[in-house]
Amino acid sequence: MKKLANSEISDILRDIATIASPSGCERAIMQVLGKYVSGYVDLVAFDAIGDMICSKYGNDAQANKTIMFVAHADEVGLMVSYIEESGYIRFTRIGGVDMMLLKGRNVKIIHNDGEVPGVIGAMPIHIRRNNNKDLEESDLWIDIGISGREEVEKVVSIGDYIVIDAPIIEMPDGLICSRGCDNKAGVVALLRMLELIKNPDCKTNIVVVFSVQEEVGLRGVRTAAYSVCPDVCIAIDVAHATDYPTVSKSKYGDIHVGKGPVVPVGSDLTSSVQAELKQISQELGIEYQQLALAGPSGTDINAVQVTGRGCATGLISIPCRYMHTPVEVVSLTDIENAAQILAEFCKQSRC
Repeated sequence: MKKLANSEISDILRDIATIASPSGCERAIMQVLGKYVSGYVDLVAFDAIGDMICSKYGNDAQANKTIMFVAHADEVGLMVSYIEESGYIRFTRIGGVDMMLLKGRNVKIIHNDGEVPGVIGAMPIHIRRNNNKDLEESDLWIDIGISGREEVEKVVSIGDYIVIDAPIIEMPDGLICSRGCDNKAGVVALLRMLELIKNPDCKTNIVVVFSVQEEVGLRGVRTAAYSVCPDVCIAIDVAHATDYPTVSKSKYGDIHVGKGPVVPVGSDLTSSVQAELKQISQELGIEYQQLALAGPSGTDINAVQVTGRGCATGLISIPCRYMHTPVEVVSLTDIENAAQILAEFCKQSRC
């Protein structure tokens, strides 16, 4: 069993952030997560779509209630769609990928159990007719340095998954810059929560779900919620930080990285659950931020709310700069504080 501690949060995030997990290709990260949860839960199971469902049974059989926590383990990415006769590789997007961020990037193509390095090429600005034209998929391709379709097909196949190959950077004040912080930051928060509740008795059953295919339609959590049938479900995800130039705070909220997790209010969320999360934050002396979500939150909780019989729902979010880019920025302190709040929710059995 690998013990978690505050000082190890950076190492864990670094460990799982290096694992490619575009929607539909989460098996590798689930194998690693299985090692982390060993010793903290009573049962680990997988459903048909690939969600990891980790159950920790409560000590009060009469309570017979279940709190489910969910963090999606997938990330946005790309997929090989066509190989030119010349050997250049065409691709399509998985989830909300911004085309403007792809040109000139290093990539990793996941082929069988290996990775093939490549770069995303495009016509140089010197010879483009319209220098300001927005890029489209047809304007870009992947170059792996091999000529000819037949030779490329020896190492790459149609349908192979692709991720941007970007370094993980440790920044001042406990900030981490990495691809896939959405939502590996949330995954790490739940791992830390499990460590915090290992010894304290919990009356209710605690189920932690690491869901799949969130980025392509909140798919995995639907099957997980249907099988777990929780009384309360709380999602842990990221929220748009707005502490940089050009973004409208009046429209998107005033959210800062490093100033505490976000406890939003919105139609996806049960007001009493969000009130409990705020109260716990205050009791622990943890600063939290507020955000108005008038419509769907865009998180797994949106699907849980209306799956099966439905349940009470909550959401706590980790501020993230530059979401859906290879340089997402999150705070280790925000991750730790989110975990502390969720652990206290479990201990107090607030169902």
